[in-house]
Amino acid sequence: MSRQDKLTLPKVGDGSPELPATDDRLQVDLRLSLDEVATAKEEELRHSARRLPSSHDLLRLACKMYEARRTRDKLLGNDLFGEPAWDMLLALYCLPKRGELLGVTSLSHAAEVPATTGLRWQKSLMADGLIERGPDEVDLRRQMVRLTPKGKALLENYLTRLFYCDTPAPPGR
Repeated sequence: MSRQDKLTLPKVGDGSPELPATDDRLQVDLRLSLDEVATAKEEELRHSARRLPSSHDLLRLACKMYEARRTRDKLLGNDLFGEPAWDMLLALYCLPKRGELLGVTSLSHAAEVPATTGLRWQKSLMADGLIERGPDEVDLRRQMVRLTPKGKALLENYLTRLFYCDTPAPPGR
């Protein structure tokens, strides 16, 4: 006789935990367990004492992302991977710090999209409060585009998260 033949099933009411009654209950239990894991991981990261990335670290990461996207578009074509809004946000974060100020048309060029597509996406980003337009200090006829404080903060928050994905925790933690 094998061990399997000797196993007995638990009886109802013998103190054994109940099995979930439905798939919904199982999904809820799974979500709760995942929330507990996420909370534990968040607590672990909070105590790992990593340094905050500097503005130079974030700029370097954003520029690498922007340049990688331009390279990808050159190699594979930009027909497959269109995210003009993201390209515009990255361009507005990177290029002005390199001395390249962006107007309405040049922002479309930086995202490698036609001017009409660029204008449409710029309107959407302005409606979301992520970018703003203003007159050029030298040529008042020209409209310059920049990140709003909200847009810069959201972008830096995202870049900080990516920075931590790329940077290992200090040894001994």
